[in-house]
Amino acid sequence: MNYENTAKKILQRVGGKDNVISLVHCMTRLRFVLKDESIVDDEAVKKTKGVMGVMKKAGQYQIIIGNDVANVFAELNKLGNFSNEAPKKEAIKTEKQNLFSRLMDTISGIMAPVIPAIIGAAMIKVLLTLLPMIGVLSTEGDTYNLLSVMGDGAFFFMPVLIAISASKKFGTNMYYAASIALIMLHPNFISLMNNAHEAGETIKFLNIVPVTYASYAYSVIPIILAVWSLKYVERLVDKITPVVTKNFLKPMLIVLIEAPIALIILGPLGAICGNVISTLVYAIHDKLGFIAIGLVAGVYPFVVMAGMHHAFTPIKLGMIASTGFENFICIGELCSNMAQGAASLAVAVKSKNKDFKQIAGSSAFSALFAGITEPALYGVTLRLKRPMLGACIGAAAGGLFGGFFQMKCFGIATPAIVTIVQYVEEGKPQSLLFAALTILLTVVVTFVATILIGFEDIVDEDDELDALETGKEEAVVLLENPIEITSPAEGKLIPIGEVQDPTFAKEILGKGAAIIPEKGVICAPFDGKVDAIFDTGHAVGLISDTGVELLIHIGIDTVNLEGKYFVPKAASGDSIKKGDVLIEFDIDAIQAAGYDVTTPVIVSNSDQYAKVEMCAVGEVTQDNTILTIQ
Repeated sequence: MNYENTAKKILQRVGGKDNVISLVHCMTRLRFVLKDESIVDDEAVKKTKGVMGVMKKAGQYQIIIGNDVANVFAELNKLGNFSNEAPKKEAIKTEKQNLFSRLMDTISGIMAPVIPAIIGAAMIKVLLTLLPMIGVLSTEGDTYNLLSVMGDGAFFFMPVLIAISASKKFGTNMYYAASIALIMLHPNFISLMNNAHEAGETIKFLNIVPVTYASYAYSVIPIILAVWSLKYVERLVDKITPVVTKNFLKPMLIVLIEAPIALIILGPLGAICGNVISTLVYAIHDKLGFIAIGLVAGVYPFVVMAGMHHAFTPIKLGMIASTGFENFICIGELCSNMAQGAASLAVAVKSKNKDFKQIAGSSAFSALFAGITEPALYGVTLRLKRPMLGACIGAAAGGLFGGFFQMKCFGIATPAIVTIVQYVEEGKPQSLLFAALTILLTVVVTFVATILIGFEDIVDEDDELDALETGKEEAVVLLENPIEITSPAEGKLIPIGEVQDPTFAKEILGKGAAIIPEKGVICAPFDGKVDAIFDTGHAVGLISDTGVELLIHIGIDTVNLEGKYFVPKAASGDSIKKGDVLIEFDIDAIQAAGYDVTTPVIVSNSDQYAKVEMCAVGEVTQDNTILTIQ
């Protein structure tokens, strides 16, 4: 890359040096604070050689560069006397004042880590519908009953899973949170409440305070409220208990105070809120019928862009728990996913840009067959704008068709072609036909609409760099001996697409995975050297002895902490051995400051390899392989 040339073009396209208030950079992005963002030519910036994408966030105009960001930053500073001070935290706090946005972010952040467990259970429930239908499994045998328990376990004990996830979001003790959830699901408590409800009686705590009847199995909102309050109960008890009694008195007081709050106040309140939300959502469905499904399908991409899609999960779960199926949101979601894939497929067919054809083609495949729409949504349809209209039209058409034929969903696995079996209704084999026709109609209408509407094709810059870079292109072949990358931290491994940051989720910086850390230590996953470690300690770039370039980015937007809570244990240029401690950080303090600690692990030179594949999601230690490179 010609850093000087790239810097000049970026500066020109953000409005010139007079439009720049300050400029800083993190491990992958230039972070401008501009006087007037409206004069910036976004499309021109995106087309600049070396620019991977653009984001506008927290009062910053962020330009994604990748590993070369420091070099471009240095050239930019030569062009203007810019302030290199990070933006004040007050600007970030202003953005977080929107109550609705904070609520949606909280629910989405809590639900996202739980989704894999729910999907696994949901697919088992789908098998329980499909296998008896084709005569492979009897509904009377022990195998069916055992599989039923496996498929229902994650749903029945949903509050426990939510409690664990919420404890990380709110920065409270995971085991206290899980204990409160287990109290709410204790068989004796359930039996006590059910017996009193059937007898028309009311349970009273201390013979005075009534305990409102509510069922917490399969629920989401009650335990979220309970864990939120637990944070404050912990702080209160910690202040009032003497040091010498903390080991035994503090845990007892926390449970004694929090459990009644959860069972008497917040649990019933959460159950009421959940019922009200569900009632309002499905009232729209009852009022408009199948038309409502078409509308939801058409607008669903914008719901995903707003980060609100995970907020629908509690509603879907509640409906499936009460009726056995969901026939509104899940149908619209399926059509939306298929439409994003079909629109990207149309772009792949029509685009004359070879690189972009590949991007659109792979995005189409992931959306259609795996239900992963972020690459299609952010990398293709939203980027080109017009294909988004084609996707909305096709999704609405499919939603109207599926709604008219009363499609039902019996699980909440990611809607895609490979999970079509979750739309099969027991005793109604024609339901599979309706699901297939809904997908087919959505894909065909979207594809045709996108072709007819057209789009402005992606055109790369035509300058001297084209010839230089073209001469460097080589065919990528599989390695004879795959390279295994072990986890740099202990915690939970999740797909990179679940990270709440489009830059990582869309794999703009490269393929990889992410870890929700449980301990504040980052260790070297291989022998090699430290390529770069940022001053704030929130990210590190490594190069293995085998040539793998790895970026480990602790948390989302944690650069704004300016190094607080991070302690680097290595320096740029250091040789490292597998297991060496690179960075230590305070998870609780970072979460308390309002930041997500999810840690992307990115192979930044993944374009040099034929395959970069993530291993199975779940709990990992530093001995577990998380990525396989070929």
